[in-house]
Amino acid sequence: MKKETERKRGKKHGYWVLSDDKKRALYDQYGEAGVRSTVGGQAGAYTTNPFDLFETLFGASMGGFAGMDPTAFRTGRRATVTKGEDMRYDMTLEFSESIFGAEKEFELSHLETCEVCTGTGAKIGSKMRICSTCGGRGQVMRTEQTPFGLFSQVSVCPTCGGVGEVISEYCEKCAGQGRVRVKKDIKVKVPPGVSKGSILRVAGEGDAGPKGGPPGDLYVYLDVEEIPEIQRDGIDLCSTVTISYLDAILGAVVKVKTIEGTSELKIPQGTQPGDVLVLAKKGAPKLNRPSMRGDHLFTIKVSIPNRISNKEHELLEELAYLNRSPGSRPQNRPKPQPSPKTTESQMATETRKTEESEDDNDLWNKLKGFVGSIADGALKWLKDNFHDSTPVEGEKRGQKRKEKQV
Repeated sequence: MKKETERKRGKKHGYWVLSDDKKRALYDQYGEAGVRSTVGGQAGAYTTNPFDLFETLFGASMGGFAGMDPTAFRTGRRATVTKGEDMRYDMTLEFSESIFGAEKEFELSHLETCEVCTGTGAKIGSKMRICSTCGGRGQVMRTEQTPFGLFSQVSVCPTCGGVGEVISEYCEKCAGQGRVRVKKDIKVKVPPGVSKGSILRVAGEGDAGPKGGPPGDLYVYLDVEEIPEIQRDGIDLCSTVTISYLDAILGAVVKVKTIEGTSELKIPQGTQPGDVLVLAKKGAPKLNRPSMRGDHLFTIKVSIPNRISNKEHELLEELAYLNRSPGSRPQNRPKPQPSPKTTESQMATETRKTEESEDDNDLWNKLKGFVGSIADGALKWLKDNFHDSTPVEGEKRGQKRKEKQV
């Protein structure tokens, strides 16, 4: 009786398979497992037990592969651990901080693992339930009908993310995310010798991973403020110093600005424009090797005055005369001539002096006229009072002169 029932059930099942073209094609291609595993369902649908097909085709031992766990695909769940995302922070340093290093502190907002649920996202005391999409396997098979036949693809379950379980009650603090956003003060030690574009890595200060995964890293991108007096070329520093033509000829010691403060730079005699003088070990340290330092290079720029005084002109003419060869020297030395160009202040001074001299001349002329008028009046008075006596004496003297002549 039992055998008869099984025989009738087999006939009914065979009729059920042969009457459907899709089921018949699956049976012809995969056998009984192709029909039982509902691979022939709607295209793109997920199967609840996708690995029955592999067991039927390859057997419980997966086709006899050595070392393969026969229950690995049936009961195994994907225990994946995902690392958190890395973060970037941009920081600007002063020029001196990039040379000597510094310790910087800033505030950062990132994701951290929830302390209440420890990253699971589930409420404390609640239980996880089996995922209804994958049946707790963590994987699903998607099948599609193509002109070349059925195409099947195994992927991670989109509902549980490959865990095989889903949360029944969510954590109230993180709302089931397993991570919360917090603000944190980060301290970064900047080593000496960094430059623009350098990157510092702070391990473990990125976003925390999902489901309690490890956090990512924080990358600090550095920028350096520039200063006009000093430029950087690798581990060397470069500057320009301007000196007078006399210092270039005679030599001198000038004050220059360095990264460590003010220093003295010796200008040798006969320094030419464009010459480079070096202050050794006054540059930037080499990154990760602070004992090695570069040099500070100073490019010389000679300043030539546009105007000079008469005394300077005379001395330069004398110098030019002495610098010539004896045969080419002129017999008479050239006399210094005043510079044809005068400044506005000099012209104003000369104008004031001229006006003052003219005023003095006017006063002197007036005084002379006044004294002259007094003298003329006195002479007239004398002539009027002594008019009678004076001509007689004159006549007598004239007669005596005539007698002597006779």
